[in-house]
Amino acid sequence: MPGDTALVSTATSTLALDVGGRTRPLLFDALPALARDVPWRPLAKLPTPVERIGSDAAKWLGRDDLWIKRDDLASPLYGGNKVRRYELVLAEAERRGAKRIVTAGGVASTQVMATALFGRALGFEVRVVLYDQPITRFAKHALLVDADTGAELIWGGNYLTTAVRTIDALLRDRRENFLILPGASDPLANLGYIDAMLELAQQVERGECPRPDAIVLPTGSSGTLAALALGAAWLGWDTELVGVRIAPLLTTNRLTIGGVIAATDRFLEARDPERWKRQRGRARFSLHHGAIGPGYGHPTPAAIDAIDHVRAIIGAEGEVTYSGKALDGLRAIAAEPRWRGKNVMLWSTLSAARPAPSPHAREKLPPRLRALLDAPEVA
Repeated sequence: MPGDTALVSTATSTLALDVGGRTRPLLFDALPALARDVPWRPLAKLPTPVERIGSDAAKWLGRDDLWIKRDDLASPLYGGNKVRRYELVLAEAERRGAKRIVTAGGVASTQVMATALFGRALGFEVRVVLYDQPITRFAKHALLVDADTGAELIWGGNYLTTAVRTIDALLRDRRENFLILPGASDPLANLGYIDAMLELAQQVERGECPRPDAIVLPTGSSGTLAALALGAAWLGWDTELVGVRIAPLLTTNRLTIGGVIAATDRFLEARDPERWKRQRGRARFSLHHGAIGPGYGHPTPAAIDAIDHVRAIIGAEGEVTYSGKALDGLRAIAAEPRWRGKNVMLWSTLSAARPAPSPHAREKLPPRLRALLDAPEVA
């Protein structure tokens, strides 16, 4: 088990991954039976800070009393909301003896980038099917970083052809493969964000921030929202998780999110029924539908306007799919009468760490994906 640091390698570099001396997640202490059944390995440096949002962004947001949970700082390799998940998911892949990680996502997918970086860092081969979405600066950067990791990148096209090509990618050498579905929102992965809520509770107890009445975050596959809502319920908090919807209503709605919560709840109850059910309260969540615009990945004027404000908050440029729309949603939510005078927190899910592509990254892309680098940018 790594201590303070672990050496990891990508296709272009070797670095010391600072994991802060962690030896087990907080959730294993809260639910000891999990430690006997669930694999885990440290990838993140935790806890991530909680801060009051600074004055430059606060003026645009219309409030100077908003807080942020800086999960963008979860790892110097690549932060955001996948690192905590992959401490469990990639450990499970190792336990199964997998050689290769197979996943799918949009050309700008942060989950794909996290899979490529952490998967290769831990010695897995990575095979990715990428579906089309509007081409932005962030999407082009993501493609170059994905290529630099040495991952096998496959153009998927639309959702249907992507599904077919993902099945094909999984069936090739299938005994060596481990599948991570888009969004990585299965119950095992979600444990990482129940653990994150326990971390936040400790920060509240230490007086680092007030207990939030509302936590705002972008949501698509909704695993992070569902897990944080479950974690708050287990703590006995009445905190409401407010998801800024960035995906179609067909896939991101109260029914689908309820299903993610129920599946994760069953996973925990099956492993530590006495402790989990004894304390578990009602998971509170809602959706904000006003920021999505034309659809997933499509820029809106407000999301484009928010990009510079994201930079002011986390020190790295925002993008229009998640962080820009989340900040636009936060501005609207914080102004609602029911949240006036309440403690509102933004949970940052984008990475502040952005690997720089090598000069040869473009040549590593297959021709169909390389052509996207020359496409006009919508934002």
